[in-house]
Amino acid sequence: MSLKFKRYTAAIVATAVFALSPIIFNIVVDAFNHNRLVDLELDKQEISVKAHYPLYKMIEYPRIKAPVVVLGDSRARALQDKYWQELGRDDVYNFAYGGATVFEIYDTFKYLTKTVELDTLIVSLPMRSMDTRFKGAMNRVPEAIRIANNPFSYYSNWFVAKTGWTLLEARYPALETAANSLSLNPVSTAKAAASLDAAALSLDELLDPKLCEDCSFPKAKNTAPKPLMVFRSEASLGSWADYWPEITLKRDLPKLFAKQVGTNGAADWRVFKQSDLLWEMTEEIAAWCKENDVRLLFIIPPTVTEMQRRINDFGLKTENHKFRERLSALAPVVDFDFDGPFTQDLENFTDAYHFSSGPARKIVGELLMLFDDNPERLARARKRRDILACPAQPEDITQAHSEDMVEMTEGTSCRVWRKL
Repeated sequence: MSLKFKRYTAAIVATAVFALSPIIFNIVVDAFNHNRLVDLELDKQEISVKAHYPLYKMIEYPRIKAPVVVLGDSRARALQDKYWQELGRDDVYNFAYGGATVFEIYDTFKYLTKTVELDTLIVSLPMRSMDTRFKGAMNRVPEAIRIANNPFSYYSNWFVAKTGWTLLEARYPALETAANSLSLNPVSTAKAAASLDAAALSLDELLDPKLCEDCSFPKAKNTAPKPLMVFRSEASLGSWADYWPEITLKRDLPKLFAKQVGTNGAADWRVFKQSDLLWEMTEEIAAWCKENDVRLLFIIPPTVTEMQRRINDFGLKTENHKFRERLSALAPVVDFDFDGPFTQDLENFTDAYHFSSGPARKIVGELLMLFDDNPERLARARKRRDILACPAQPEDITQAHSEDMVEMTEGTSCRVWRKL
């Protein structure tokens, strides 16, 4: 055997090993639990989930196929499966993603209709998500389905390998030095795809401050006076106005809360426009549920009172109310986002948008009482109550109002909107 042939063979073998190394690595580490052949005691529930929420859950859900599903963003994700299990519901699966858009909620819903026989669908739908510019119209779900359903795509995916290495680094910190010197060419990549064509964006959309949240510019030495801002005019709320009084709460917020209320609140509402396309998707979800006898509940998650005031600052108080009316025509709306004891208490929140684990448990209990009739489970849920109680029973109602075929009943820091 000639030396040239040996070198050629060695090169072929080395190339093959190099090409197959990501695949072998992904099979063993299995960052998103595609095969679960080897248990390396890695923290996949924390690291892998956050690396690509839809991919992890698209792989996990087919093994569970729970008939009760929660959809939405990080606020919905806080309503964890274990909180339902504590109340005796082992048939609930949380299919929510951090930062989820309505595009992702809709595509996950379409996936569910082909995968499982649903009994109840709970959809968290804050008004700010109803603008197509929210999160840049991100949609990670089609990619997640493609990778989850194609073993070769999964095992050859460099993003999966990168996540696997992050898992190993977290488990074995000494590997970090090796990771810094590691350089492999990707076999394939994983990127979240936008649902809208960037070339089709209007000037207003391109000027959306949310597209440049992290940009920084040099500060001018001589700052000109701020121009007077002209906000949208408000239509009359009529008799509903009593349920949306002016928010007069004044206090110093923690630094993170204050930044979110000021900067993020302005980005949310300055150029907000409800999208007809996203409403059509929402209506399609509701129509399918009605046609297939699937119980549907919408949730409007709570934000701190000051964040609610930002909606009013930008002339959207009436639109905020009409959003509930319009949504309630499709299914009952469980609304936690209004000024009251719960949203005024910062102890209930980790930041201006997100509630903490204690309130999450209570919200799960309140939702359960709206669709479950098991006495034992209802009794467990009622034990969780304090300053948060939805009008699940007549005795829970503190006030009520109906007008134009819409009924609103209020409990303690919780309202339920229904079509009459």
